[in-house]
Amino acid sequence: MDIQPAHLDRLAAELPGSVHLPDTAGYAETLGRVFFPDASRRRPACVVTPKTTADVTTVLRTANDCGFRVTVRGGGLSSNCVADDAVLLDLSRYMNSAHQEGDEVVVSGGATVGAMLDALAPADRIVPVGIAEHAGFGLIARGGVGYLTRSLGLTLDHLVDVEMVLPSGRVVRLSNNSTGDDADLWWAVRGCAPPFGVITSATLRTHEVGPMWVDRMVIGLDALPTYFRVAPQVPRHTMMGAVLGYSDLVPTEPILFLYTTCASQDPADIETSRSAATEVAAASRHQHYRTEMTGRYLTGLPQYTPPGADGADPVPLSLPQPGDPRGSFYGKAVFVGPTLDGSVAQALAKQVQAAPTPFCRIDFQQTGGALAEVGDTDTAFWGRGSEWNIPLNAIWDDPADGPACLNWARDTLAVLADHTTGVYSVEVRPGFAETEAELEAAFGGNLGRLRKLRATHDPNGVLSTYPL
Repeated sequence: MDIQPAHLDRLAAELPGSVHLPDTAGYAETLGRVFFPDASRRRPACVVTPKTTADVTTVLRTANDCGFRVTVRGGGLSSNCVADDAVLLDLSRYMNSAHQEGDEVVVSGGATVGAMLDALAPADRIVPVGIAEHAGFGLIARGGVGYLTRSLGLTLDHLVDVEMVLPSGRVVRLSNNSTGDDADLWWAVRGCAPPFGVITSATLRTHEVGPMWVDRMVIGLDALPTYFRVAPQVPRHTMMGAVLGYSDLVPTEPILFLYTTCASQDPADIETSRSAATEVAAASRHQHYRTEMTGRYLTGLPQYTPPGADGADPVPLSLPQPGDPRGSFYGKAVFVGPTLDGSVAQALAKQVQAAPTPFCRIDFQQTGGALAEVGDTDTAFWGRGSEWNIPLNAIWDDPADGPACLNWARDTLAVLADHTTGVYSVEVRPGFAETEAELEAAFGGNLGRLRKLRATHDPNGVLSTYPL
């Protein structure tokens, strides 16, 4: 059931000053900072900016009683954080703190991973996260694939405990000490939190870490087969990622951007990483750019995107501001094994050459290593035997390019189909013909258990906008 005026009146009475209706400044400000263009253009019934866990409890209990839906904005990167006619809970406005406690860090539900890392920076400690500092708990509790996945695992593997408000309004504290029904929820939220409740705070384990070594190069697509052969052989302290796409550095043709990192401080390990990158470089007839550096994880590292004209560093990713012009985006992310070969390289080269816009790109985020040290059924996260996470981004400004971009993305996924071992759930969206197949690939043998738990904890569909 859609929200009714009486429901909005009830929320406004119970949460004075925190309920923002359409066409108000608070409403526009929240939507204007949502990263995904399509999500930012949706029309929720209202925006609520809670200050406390009790405020979140009020919203969910009211939604459960009245039968309307709720979505959550934390970091603001998710395409699912806004839905038409639902209540949008914007945790980022007030519930955005992070602070260190010994070897752990306590993070509020609206904080970004960047805020978490900033809180740890004075002690030279980190939690492994993705590749962008703006992500929030929508990513933390569903994965967290990044430069340190091979050496330290996923972000969700570092969760110590979670405070979460269930759709009924019940507040639970989940951890390895949970028993009974709460133990099932603890299993579920590590890989599939959004359909089960709203995380209002969490504690994560941290690691001491020094500067990370980074080698970046732009070479020709002819090196792609060698990249597929060399990357699975590198040691776990090394992540050899790549991007197939376009750059103003080489404006006339698509390129292979190789992004190699080493988490070890040992010069011998860094040399091993450098040698692996050099082997890939030697396979190309086109050497456009190469540089190396060391920097503090994460904000001290260059962006995971090709350099611009004359080798200029790319502009850091930032959230949009209200009123900024917005294009369109269609994203997917699949896990693949170490079986990519020359024939796949040839087919992908053709795909990127046929991209409808120069903004389209295919990323290779290398996984393996520590990712596989946790079993597929130990948490809700599925796909730990992968060698790469491949985010596929179709991006366009002109609406006329939309159909071609969607077809391009789906054709590219077809090229990878025989090697696909799973789907990264952060890019699964409701309402597409492929959604059910993606859910089956994203959660594999865990899907049935997750759906039974959801039926138990959200029978009224308060969080039903999140696909499961």
